[in-house]
Amino acid sequence: MLGGKFLNKIDKFGVWILMLLVLSFVLTGYGMTKHIMDPVLAKYIHTELLPLPLLIFFCIHIIKAVRNQLKKWSVFKEDRILDMYAYSLVLIITFILIWLNFR
Repeated sequence: MLGGKFLNKIDKFGVWILMLLVLSFVLTGYGMTKHIMDPVLAKYIHTELLPLPLLIFFCIHIIKAVRNQLKKWSVFKEDRILDMYAYSLVLIITFILIWLNFR
């Protein structure tokens, strides 16, 4: 289903975007505090633009780890059920974090 090779492709793509987002988050944080860039622009990027994509790509990145850990613990016998549970769990966590972001 959506496990294995497909999950590895998603993770390989998402981890690069996540790395760029984290670096941008750090640089804009320094931009606000150390004035390495315009502090107003840095604050806008840091607080308005970056949190949501950072959150989404972080949750995409943890799907693989959650699935592998559940498989290691032998929680489910079928991979299809394991995939559905792992994706559902991470999707619920993602929606909760997005809701908290906009709250």
